[in-house]
Amino acid sequence: MNRTTPPSLALLLCLFVSVGVSAQVSDTQATPSAKGDKLELVVVLSRHGVRSPTWTLDRLNTYSALPWPAFSVDPGILTPRGYELLKRFGAYDRAAYASQGLLTAQGCADVASTYIWADTDQRTLASGHALAESLYPSCALQVHSLAEGENDPIFHPVVENVAPAVADAAYTELSKRITDLQAGSTNDLLAQMQRILLGCHPDADCKPTHTPEMMLDGKTAAARGTGDKFVTLKGPIPTGSSFAEDLLLEYGDGMPMASVGWGNVDEAEIGRLLALHSVYFSLIHQTPALAKVEASYMLEYITSTLAQGVTGKPMDAAKGKPGDKLVIFVGHDTNIAGVASLLGLHWHLDGRDDDTPPGTELSFELWQSPNGAYSVRTKVAMQTLHQLRELSPLTPADPPATQTVAPAGCTVKDSSCGWTDFLSLSKQATGGDPAH
Repeated sequence: MNRTTPPSLALLLCLFVSVGVSAQVSDTQATPSAKGDKLELVVVLSRHGVRSPTWTLDRLNTYSALPWPAFSVDPGILTPRGYELLKRFGAYDRAAYASQGLLTAQGCADVASTYIWADTDQRTLASGHALAESLYPSCALQVHSLAEGENDPIFHPVVENVAPAVADAAYTELSKRITDLQAGSTNDLLAQMQRILLGCHPDADCKPTHTPEMMLDGKTAAARGTGDKFVTLKGPIPTGSSFAEDLLLEYGDGMPMASVGWGNVDEAEIGRLLALHSVYFSLIHQTPALAKVEASYMLEYITSTLAQGVTGKPMDAAKGKPGDKLVIFVGHDTNIAGVASLLGLHWHLDGRDDDTPPGTELSFELWQSPNGAYSVRTKVAMQTLHQLRELSPLTPADPPATQTVAPAGCTVKDSSCGWTDFLSLSKQATGGDPAH
């Protein structure tokens, strides 16, 4: 089933542009300054919290000389500590939005104007409940979703709907990008990861107790995918990326340092190795043909939900209702990376480029100026590695790492993108999405 932009989004864009070029220019030029702006709505795309590795221990152990440490939960499950870390994020968001006049600082009055939609995995559903509990303690904020385990096309495309020509083009495009991104420093990081898997400190010689399956064997290559990945990668880069993420999960879950990377890594080393994760995500989620299939539906939902705040009318492909103040989509790092790719968003936080550790939030703030003009401010926020490790309360004195980012091609004024510009860019990025 091929799909175009939802009728509500297309009609809304026509409504704004039908008044002529001068109206477009006026809206852009009228992008309000920070003084006197009113925050009307925030739409958040959040990654779930710290989970256990998705691979079983038996599978992990085939790549390491020493046994991997066990988590307290089954593979791919949100950990108790991951739940607590997200509660800190939710409490911070409540206080931050209250300071901006969007929400009240205490009580349950804003529950009726807050909506959470979560993917159907255990880790996303539980993460939604952690955010709900911390946003409004002792209040009954519902977490909405499809049935647990059911595929939600907002978060995962239906690959059967992807036309063969689209899949072929994405496969070719990804294959062309691999050579450039796996050279140089990436090879050094892969070699570094291989030594850690052998039980060796990166800066010291050692003899492994046995030689496991070598991560560096073979070359990274595009492959025809299965499930919700119609094109994927095989080889050292995706494998190394997965292990770098697993070290982060051990660190963020508070394991003893003797267990994190078998005692051969520290926070700085984990930060360096996470560049493997960024390279992999750049390939598999920021290759344009892949991002368009993977993230168009999510971006349409985000844009239509913002449009409800502008028009005061219900929109197709939106969550919540007109008049809501806060709408949260609880998904995955893949969703954030895909939407960021469609909009040309990039960030540098906690010393890393375009990283999306557990709990990362990509937020779209809808502001209105005193003269009635609307604009969108886009922000990325994440707990630092230190904050994850220490289970730190997030406060104005110790906030999450945050950066305001602007969509590529948007005329920006006072860190904001004019609403008509944002709407047009979103439609351009999502038009003709081949799967949902």
